[in-house]
Amino acid sequence: MKIMTKKLRNGALGEFTLASSGGGSTDAIISITGLFTDEWLHSGTFLTRFQAESRNVLDDNGTVNGIFVRMQRARNSLESTVAKLEAAPDAANDPRVGELYMYAGFTYLAFAENYCNGVPFSFQPDEGDTQFGPPETGNEIFDRAIARFQSAIGAGAVAADVADAARVGMGRAMLGKADFAGAASAVSAVADDFVKLHRHSANSAAQRNGIFELNVTVGRWSLGDTEGVNGLDFRTANDPRITSTLCAGCAFDTSGQVPGTPAAGDNWSLTNYGSRDDDVRLATGIEARLIEAEAQLATNPGGWLTMLNDLRTNWATLASSVSGDGTVALDPLTDPGTQAAREDLHFRERAFWNFSTGQRLGDLRRLVRQYGRSADAVFPVGPYWKPGSVYGGDVNLIVPLDEENNPSHSRECHLHRFAQLLLGQTPVHSGLSTQIDLDAGF
Repeated sequence: MKIMTKKLRNGALGEFTLASSGGGSTDAIISITGLFTDEWLHSGTFLTRFQAESRNVLDDNGTVNGIFVRMQRARNSLESTVAKLEAAPDAANDPRVGELYMYAGFTYLAFAENYCNGVPFSFQPDEGDTQFGPPETGNEIFDRAIARFQSAIGAGAVAADVADAARVGMGRAMLGKADFAGAASAVSAVADDFVKLHRHSANSAAQRNGIFELNVTVGRWSLGDTEGVNGLDFRTANDPRITSTLCAGCAFDTSGQVPGTPAAGDNWSLTNYGSRDDDVRLATGIEARLIEAEAQLATNPGGWLTMLNDLRTNWATLASSVSGDGTVALDPLTDPGTQAAREDLHFRERAFWNFSTGQRLGDLRRLVRQYGRSADAVFPVGPYWKPGSVYGGDVNLIVPLDEENNPSHSRECHLHRFAQLLLGQTPVHSGLSTQIDLDAGF
């Protein structure tokens, strides 16, 4: 039994990492949401990735759909394995119980932050038929994440780093529900320098750092910079939290490229990662402080600004948390004077501290859902940087058409989008059903 559960645990963690931060050239939730927003440019030729970056994703997009399947597979493996561990006589003394609950929580967090309303969760038992799940709202999925994180923290013999990662995850989930006070309370015990990592290795293709592989090894991704009017200046800001270099030897598809957007042949490599062995951040104490700062953003701008500047003041000691350049100082911020400008600054700080950790799409959706911004004010817009296309209206990833095999799943999300296309309207993925609120796709 111990040997079996050890193998199951290792397999489940491997599936989680593959779905989250990738392996080899496998697309993962971190990379595809970075491409979907403004973190990365598509410097390759794959049509499915082109659809993701231009936010014109078709329902049969194999790249995007594959990520959904891998994340669901990881969730199912984590939860089926933890159920076996809890059935064992020594479950109260098994640290793997809390660990697997924590990782399961992050799978639900990925679905809640990045997908349309109406994500179903089915279960495949060791024997017998699939147990199909009905579509669930974003808040219901956030609640699933919170429940898993609470189970992780409350598990017997839980490791300290696992408990802290669960606290950060719970804070993120509560932010998603606009429970700012609850989010700040959840992360209050997490130290500033805490870091929990996705482990990677050059041992096999599936274990490699997928961000490094896609960006540096195969040159199919380039660091984003002021993309589509609203994109942040991740490269040209010369911010020590995000370091990069021109990769002269990297391929860059320049066919039909609009001159100067970006300069033909320029492929910029993120140097925060130096090899396929490098680990990727899952949760940090920096996130905890950013969550606490956001809880003060609306009511205590002085306290909010102090918390942001405390992180910047301590950059030299925190640089290793993000693999940044600790020799270059981060100057203190000043109050921009208006609430809207403070919100802009706060989400800019989140974008630079949390770069390419799978949080950017969730943040852009929160700017619309919780802060009243229009989608056209936060997502890349206008002509795409290659001719013949413009940025679309997609604001989230959608449930694949394959889910039509699930008799409990509603097709209305797909039918609603198809109807919009026929009417010449900008499609907004909503996840409609008689039980699911439209929620404007956010």
